[in-house]
Amino acid sequence: MVVLMCLTDLQPMPQRHSRIATLATALVLASTIGASTMGRAVAQALPAPPAPPANPHSEAKRILGKALFWDEQLSTDNTVACGTCHIPASGGSDPRIDIENRHPGLDGSLGTPDDRFASAGVRRADSQGHVQPSAFFNFARQVTGRRSPTNIGAAFFDELFWDGHATSTFFDPLTNAVVIPQGGALESQSLGPLLSSVEMADEGRTWADVTTKLGGARPLALATNLNPDLSAALAIDPTYPDLFEAAFGTAAITPVRIAFALATYQRTLHPDQTPWDRYITGTTSALTTQQRNGLNSFNSASLRCAQCHTPPLFSDGTYRNLGLRDIAEDNGRQAITGLFADRGRFKVPTLRNVGLRPRFFHSGAVEVPSLFNSVFFYNQGGGFFLENKDPLLNGVVMSPSTASDITAFLQFGLTDPRVAAETPPFDRPTLRSELGANATLGRMALPGSGGFIPRIQAAMPAVVGDTDFRVAVHGALGGALARVTTQYLAPGAPPLGGAPPGVISTSFSAPIVLAGTMPGEGYGTLQMPLPNVPALIGQRFRFNWVVFDPGARRGFAASQWAELTLR
Repeated sequence: MVVLMCLTDLQPMPQRHSRIATLATALVLASTIGASTMGRAVAQALPAPPAPPANPHSEAKRILGKALFWDEQLSTDNTVACGTCHIPASGGSDPRIDIENRHPGLDGSLGTPDDRFASAGVRRADSQGHVQPSAFFNFARQVTGRRSPTNIGAAFFDELFWDGHATSTFFDPLTNAVVIPQGGALESQSLGPLLSSVEMADEGRTWADVTTKLGGARPLALATNLNPDLSAALAIDPTYPDLFEAAFGTAAITPVRIAFALATYQRTLHPDQTPWDRYITGTTSALTTQQRNGLNSFNSASLRCAQCHTPPLFSDGTYRNLGLRDIAEDNGRQAITGLFADRGRFKVPTLRNVGLRPRFFHSGAVEVPSLFNSVFFYNQGGGFFLENKDPLLNGVVMSPSTASDITAFLQFGLTDPRVAAETPPFDRPTLRSELGANATLGRMALPGSGGFIPRIQAAMPAVVGDTDFRVAVHGALGGALARVTTQYLAPGAPPLGGAPPGVISTSFSAPIVLAGTMPGEGYGTLQMPLPNVPALIGQRFRFNWVVFDPGARRGFAASQWAELTLR
């Protein structure tokens, strides 16, 4: 007999995990090995997630939610969408694992043991939209302290985020009235990043800022390769007010409606077509011999993997401390509950599509860089930090061969091919940020006092009609006057470095006073509206910063030129 799950090993679960407990107890526990299909009892596959009565499914809400989820204009600087950190082909997590997505941890230094592979968000900006240096990242993108958990399968949990701070009860953020008494964790989760000054927002961003921007934005103006459903919807309803009216009956854009649409879309991301799903419904050949061996080991009483990663969701929704990191770095669930017993505990994630994820655990686990390492990590009881470590890990012993078998099962047996290939319902447009640098830099810059060269920051995509386009500078002389030179280019003009430049017109901004006091410390931001003229879409323009600096050879320093294309 193949034991799929040992329910007698399960510890009692809190009431808040009742939905996941119901999934677990619905399983049939055994199947027969062999060529014969006679007597092959099967476990229950993953059912569709329920929608709360206050937010029933509709196709108009789904398509609005999909547009919002993949629109980088939902961030203040047009560089981060919800989907930026939740790419289906990466298992619903963040594929970016380069140095720009590494958090230095408490010591503030990269390359040390407390580093975390997490997710880059926005550059720090104050409530006026002026770029500011941040403590850890200076003028670079800020990076969150935890890896982005997968959003695929999130609809089954009563609490979301690694520490569970997005709860089942969803409140209207404007009135604090209860909108969904139970089952609204997705709605609760969806609004958090939009006001986070690390993930998607300026400091002090308000809901009025969000809704006003959406009201004037062209949906998915920065995205390319729109999916057929999005293209068809936008052909009928080309503005966000139109899309909100189609979904809700009126054009009003509110935080609750944004949350309802985002949650509705994410509830359709149902990853129930893995080889394991086919195997437990009767197709023995869906798993290879090695993967079946891995499944048997995964479900064994000695390794106890399924006790926390309970089928069919492959998570029981509890919070555990694996001894991976010092609690001083991140106390996890304790920060939400205030309970001493919750120190260092983090949510047990679903293992569906884990084989597509580039990093693992809440920290991105620099010390555990592969799925095999993540499995073998549990050999001899997990991590070295003993304080409040889960006793369930005691006595876990596995060989490298067993770990390889389990890895094969997780990597291939739990991967939904539609997720890996990004086919419906996991299809998506291409984000602007996936296409490389937003601006092309060219021409030699001129150094100023102390040899410091002003550094232009042209990370914000230029969208026709944007009322708050920004270009910033840092590394200049503090306290100096500076201005921006802007040139619009003729169609067909050569790129930066070419000649002749093909300039249609040149304009100069009013001077601004840079913050800072010393050479190399000056920084500032120019904000300007971009004309709401559709004919300008595709128009190229270039700009640079000129800093009036008495210590410069010519009396002024200059940044490189940056060239952008209006979207």
